[in-house]
Amino acid sequence: MPDLTRSQVSALLRADASLISPHEHVGSELIQHGAADRHTYRQSVGELMSLMARLRDRLLDGAGTVAALALPMPFYRYFKPEGTAVDPVTAVRAIRRRNHETLDACAEHRATEGLGPGLAVPLAALLADPFRSAEIFAQEYADRREEVFALKWHPAAHLRSPAAHVALGYLELAAEWDVPIVVHCAPAGRMGDLPALRTQLLARAAEAGVRIGVAHAGHLDPALPQVLTAPGVYADLGPWEALRERTLGAPAPTGHDERLGTLLASSGSRLMFSLDSPWHLEHWASGRLLGAPAEESLAHLLAAAAAVGAPRERLLHENAYAFLFGDRHHHRADEAAAATRPVPC
Repeated sequence: MPDLTRSQVSALLRADASLISPHEHVGSELIQHGAADRHTYRQSVGELMSLMARLRDRLLDGAGTVAALALPMPFYRYFKPEGTAVDPVTAVRAIRRRNHETLDACAEHRATEGLGPGLAVPLAALLADPFRSAEIFAQEYADRREEVFALKWHPAAHLRSPAAHVALGYLELAAEWDVPIVVHCAPAGRMGDLPALRTQLLARAAEAGVRIGVAHAGHLDPALPQVLTAPGVYADLGPWEALRERTLGAPAPTGHDERLGTLLASSGSRLMFSLDSPWHLEHWASGRLLGAPAEESLAHLLAAAAAVGAPRERLLHENAYAFLFGDRHHHRADEAAAATRPVPC
């Protein structure tokens, strides 16, 4: 029997959350970035929860429950050392193993550390397997559905388009399980970029009533604010420190601070804090740091929100709560505005 239900966690986080991330990773994955940069990205559930608690304690007055959606590491079928098996059978085995490891590690952490106010709560997600039907996939996790808080689609890593995921039934599975989908968004022109998500997924998701979290802030595609007006569509800011700092483009590209402020002002009710850890928090073998330290990243996001008057509660936990649980979680600012409106006769 599962050690919790989604309704239990929903009630806990509704009452006491101070920080919720919808996009972090656990497990390990070997990536060959280039001739000089072979790196194993690695993070345990315990390390992730410690990171979340540290951010709360150092930047958020140390109060409230923290939670993170723990995504199994994707299995990249490229960026691999020469000779590595990346065939579909190998991918299926890797996805299955990583999903079960994530479920087990999250359950073990909750059993050891407890589940209650003021604690750190890991929320397991499952990698969708685009090499098998959702029906077959679902059978493997039928007795652990209450432990699953989201599905993760990674078209770029698994080399299967969003349309292929839909055709295999993974959108319908999310609707059946009442869980959202975190979908990797690739840079423009690559498999699974924002135009592909718009044409292959988002309209279908709205029809099915499935919430979608666009990862990596849509790589700042100019269409993102329009995309975020669609029902049930959110975006996480997991790579912001990378976009602003070193990973994508030249170091500290100009104009990104202003773009963040504009995005928060226009779409603040749909944007969610995350770090995309450990991908943007580690050094490569060459010594290159991806992104910036976690505390610096969160402090930067909070400063940007404050500069445009965006309520930080939305960015830190309210939007992620609504994304994860589909709850009409009223923001304080919305409630205050509603209280001043005349009541229709």
